[in-house]
Amino acid sequence: MGIGEIAAFCAAAVWAFSTLLYKRFSHHLNPLELNVAKGVIASALMAAVLLFTWDTQLPSSHTSWGWLIASGIVGIAIGDSAYFAALRNIGPARTLVIESLAPAIAGLLNIILLGVYLSATAWLGIIITTIGVIIAVKPSQKLPKLDKDIYRKGVLFALAAATCQAAGMVLSKGALNDDSISSLWAAMIRLASGTLVVAIIVAILKQASLTRSITLKGIDGKAWLFAAVFFGTFIGLWLQLISVNNTDPAIAQTIFSAAPLMVMTMSLIRKEHVTRGMILGGITALSGITLLLRG
Repeated sequence: MGIGEIAAFCAAAVWAFSTLLYKRFSHHLNPLELNVAKGVIASALMAAVLLFTWDTQLPSSHTSWGWLIASGIVGIAIGDSAYFAALRNIGPARTLVIESLAPAIAGLLNIILLGVYLSATAWLGIIITTIGVIIAVKPSQKLPKLDKDIYRKGVLFALAAATCQAAGMVLSKGALNDDSISSLWAAMIRLASGTLVVAIIVAILKQASLTRSITLKGIDGKAWLFAAVFFGTFIGLWLQLISVNNTDPAIAQTIFSAAPLMVMTMSLIRKEHVTRGMILGGITALSGITLLLRG
């Protein structure tokens, strides 16, 4: 297991930890406002670190800039928005199951966009991990029936989120392959591009407050929000780019998909309710990740 795989596990862990912090944050921002707020705070943190370290490993070609900007727009602006829309339409349980398709999509896009093929063993590991995550996130109780139109819309949003998430990773890999770029600069460009597009959408739609997103005026629980952004977006996105820079995007995406399992582990430690399906799914997914790393 190399630095790419270690960074992917760490990214999954900090994302899992940040979700527990978000649970304690009273949401007074709608999804678009929260997306902008997270992006602005994390971008400021990244800019401060870049200035402090005098990191000058920017992309040197227009192609690399294009890859990273496209990655931010597809993965953060479109992907995150689609994910939030899926949550609103079909709920977290169904959304997480569909999101489990992201590693397989990343593998296919890796072939189409970069011409990189994984071994049969690695593909088997991806499939087993995906099955494990689906078993783990599948609700133990029957979900309420939804209106057909709402259900179809939610499924399409979830598929779009999974596809955009995978595409964002592969596009980032394209930039890192073409140029000598530091992972922090790659994360900064990707995040800033995605946040800018979401901010423009907020300003145009006028259904949300761009000023409130940036200033957080009148918002309670700012400390929890800053902590969640610090771990989940600033550290997490940086680790993701380190991972993608040092391993295959499909492998990185598969390890990222273990984040819900880490949330369940934290819940077990906190003596919260964990079902047998969660435990079985976690063991299955861990077996798949082990096989993937061997492949």
